[in-house]
Amino acid sequence: MRESMYRAYNRRAAGGDLDNREIIVRILDLRNKKAQLLGFRDFADFVLEDRMAHDGEKAQRFLEELQAKTEPAWERENRDLARFAGRDDLQPWDIGYWAEKERKALYDFDEEELRPYFPVERVVNGMFDIFQRVLGIVVREKPGAPVWDPEVKYYAIEDEKGQQIDAFYADWYPRENKRGGAWMDSLITGIPAVDPGQPHLGLICGNLTPPVGEKPALLTHREVETIFHEFGHLLHHCLSRVEVKSLAGTNVPWDFVELPSQIMENWCWERESLDLFACHYQTDKPIPEGLYEKMRRARTFRAANAQMRQLSFGILDLALHRQYDPSRDGEVIEYSRHILQQFSAAPLPDDHAMIAGFTHLFGSPVGYGAGYYSYKWAEVLEADAFTRFQKAGVFRTEVGREYRDKILARGNSEDPAELYRSFMGRDPDPDALLERAGLLVRS
Repeated sequence: MRESMYRAYNRRAAGGDLDNREIIVRILDLRNKKAQLLGFRDFADFVLEDRMAHDGEKAQRFLEELQAKTEPAWERENRDLARFAGRDDLQPWDIGYWAEKERKALYDFDEEELRPYFPVERVVNGMFDIFQRVLGIVVREKPGAPVWDPEVKYYAIEDEKGQQIDAFYADWYPRENKRGGAWMDSLITGIPAVDPGQPHLGLICGNLTPPVGEKPALLTHREVETIFHEFGHLLHHCLSRVEVKSLAGTNVPWDFVELPSQIMENWCWERESLDLFACHYQTDKPIPEGLYEKMRRARTFRAANAQMRQLSFGILDLALHRQYDPSRDGEVIEYSRHILQQFSAAPLPDDHAMIAGFTHLFGSPVGYGAGYYSYKWAEVLEADAFTRFQKAGVFRTEVGREYRDKILARGNSEDPAELYRSFMGRDPDPDALLERAGLLVRS
């Protein structure tokens, strides 16, 4: 069954009437011609000119350097899994199955054990409390506002003096008329820096586990991370003080936009911040130390494989947009499979064709085309930036206000690299990500 599901998923849109092979080659050709008409070497250089990486070569070098630093741990993880399974012939559809067995054997950790400690109301209120301390804001629910569903709530964001500066809606639970996933939207981009009467208005949405019977809505830890992540995007919008609307809030380069969201997830792992909201819904007791330690240790399990998977997509993306030539490199599916094989813990089958359904790269005129590296780029930024909070204290207001003023408030009014340097005092250190993932031990 695992093999059937794996093969079906990775053969999508690679045969029959819905075969995307020729479409992908055509898209790549047209993108390349467009870039060259505009004076660029290739589509990557065209897309990245106004992003932090600035050109395809720098983005590719970034990924390849991370790959080189990750490979030793990746190889070790794969040897350990083969030894645990007692097999040297693991197939790609076996990897997840055996990895989960290995994780349980090593850590005796079941994520469901954490769910009773994350009732949604406490999580949300705890999140507001954390960033009141860190950023100097106050979030208050304001009943009576017009809403599109009874479950939707309206909140005001106030400054420390009690003056409302922005507002947002929160829509947490699934419904028939609502799309899946989690997201943030900027409903109104105001100009509060010029006119306090024109504040920002945002929206944060999720499809969280709803209440069941008399039980409150109890979240998984991943759902908690999702709330914090989307709240980071929301604050990037709401705390913007840029006077030009098109440069305000989240209107920043794609390889920078995930910094304010991903950095928020770090507070979901720190004992001090968890203790503000992670309490058992029946006993009101915090997460036991033993369970917390299991959770922390399991966080880095097979982290090298997770990283190599993301790096494989980024490197394939840039190879297709910078190097691929069908007359020289042959059929696009086979070319892509050859690159992905270098990052796979098991041999990929001959019919592996995930690129045919890779909507991130080909589902829109640009999307993540030549920009998939942005996920890892932003992860490096946030892992490194959070080290300032770790060193000073995760609730340190001075650091939080500096982060608010130098990152959140500035939108795209300056080069993101300069904004980052103004906050950190230096360029990003990729080793911060490797260290957090347990792939590097600093001497």
